[in-house]
Amino acid sequence: MRKQRTIYFNDARHYYLFVFEPPMNLEDARKPIDEVAGTSVDTFSYGVERGDGLFYPSKRSMRFGEDIQPFDQAAYWRVWNNMQSLIDKDLDPLDILIDRAHEKGMEFFASVRLGSSGGLDPKLNTKTGGRGFVEEIVRNHIVGVLDELATEYKTDGLELDFAAPPGGASFYFQPEDVTEYTPVMTDWVRQVSKMVRGSSGTCGEIGARIYPTREANEKVGLDVVTWLEERLIDFVVPMVYGHNVVDADMPIDWLIETAHQHDISVYPMIAPYYMDDSRVRSGSQHATPEMMRAATSSYWNRGADGMYTWFLNWPCRTRSCRRRSNSIN
Repeated sequence: MRKQRTIYFNDARHYYLFVFEPPMNLEDARKPIDEVAGTSVDTFSYGVERGDGLFYPSKRSMRFGEDIQPFDQAAYWRVWNNMQSLIDKDLDPLDILIDRAHEKGMEFFASVRLGSSGGLDPKLNTKTGGRGFVEEIVRNHIVGVLDELATEYKTDGLELDFAAPPGGASFYFQPEDVTEYTPVMTDWVRQVSKMVRGSSGTCGEIGARIYPTREANEKVGLDVVTWLEERLIDFVVPMVYGHNVVDADMPIDWLIETAHQHDISVYPMIAPYYMDDSRVRSGSQHATPEMMRAATSSYWNRGADGMYTWFLNWPCRTRSCRRRSNSIN
């Protein structure tokens, strides 16, 4: 069933575990939720991993930092010790966020990148010449993590992040394997869909971050049309990861039309930055409230069911910043 939502994503790192000095207190641990509480955000999505370890004490996979100690980056040292400082108090870092989201009236989605798998042999990764999702051990490993998130945590939904490659993860297949193994990926999505919706826990919704065009998805082994036709997912988030430049003209009319035919929601990603071509050395800058409104207006007019954004200019201390966080409603 289609639902209107305003979703905010936190990647667990750049505005959170990377920046607080350990030990982490409860106020800081709740910060990702509290900084969007009181805005139009009604759904919080949390990136529980980036492909090389989980940002919670998983029983099914490796915790981030287990394989890279002693740390050679201060940010990674902070991630490990911030989590550990909570664990030492018998607090689960993920439970803290979930409980706080529910306390503030928000749904909580756990978002999982799928191109890499922390805890598995790196040689299985397509970036190192492996065959990725061709290998059953890779597919099963990720199912185990998803099952844990669905049944052992009070998540309201799971988000399968297929759109992180190439900027934030490895692709699922080598190019020569795409045609043969696209049906295998579809079978895997069927398996995950059945598992999540039949879970004995509280989780029941499943969504997917995907690329904006049908061709881009099919090129890497994602048969999104079949997923929609079989209603294997409840929502899709079209996006391009990496440059994160706001785009009011993302080519997703085909996706909105197809998804709505099967009562599936579409939440376009409203990227947080813009690129000023007149200032060559300036790089990307945070989008203004007016830019955010233009993008959201475009997608509302085209039939989107809600909006999704991330990486806004936190901490949100100013009136202008607060206006930006509400401009996607």
